[in-house]
Amino acid sequence: MAIYHGLLYAKEMAIDDLVCYSDSPHCINLIKYPTMKLHTYAVLIQYIKELIDQINVTICHTLRERNQCVDFLAKLRTSSDIDFSFHASPPEGLQSLLRIDAAGT
Repeated sequence: MAIYHGLLYAKEMAIDDLVCYSDSPHCINLIKYPTMKLHTYAVLIQYIKELIDQINVTICHTLRERNQCVDFLAKLRTSSDIDFSFHASPPEGLQSLLRIDAAGT
């Protein structure tokens, strides 16, 4: 659901090029390849595919161990009941991890 809300937000912001990272190869495959019509989330997956067709989106796999920011945000998400949240600036604790990820360490 988060990727759907993120793509909607990117479209509203008129972002033309976007790279989405996921630590779930299964989710990536559901989006990149044909979906079984009887899949539980077939409608949501189709909505995501339609949004991807409207803007230039690249979907990449990343390991949580290699991207501490993704791990931080995933843990932040699990501690919240909100489906989607927008942060105008990095949440507390993320700034130092952004520097580490940017340095590639």
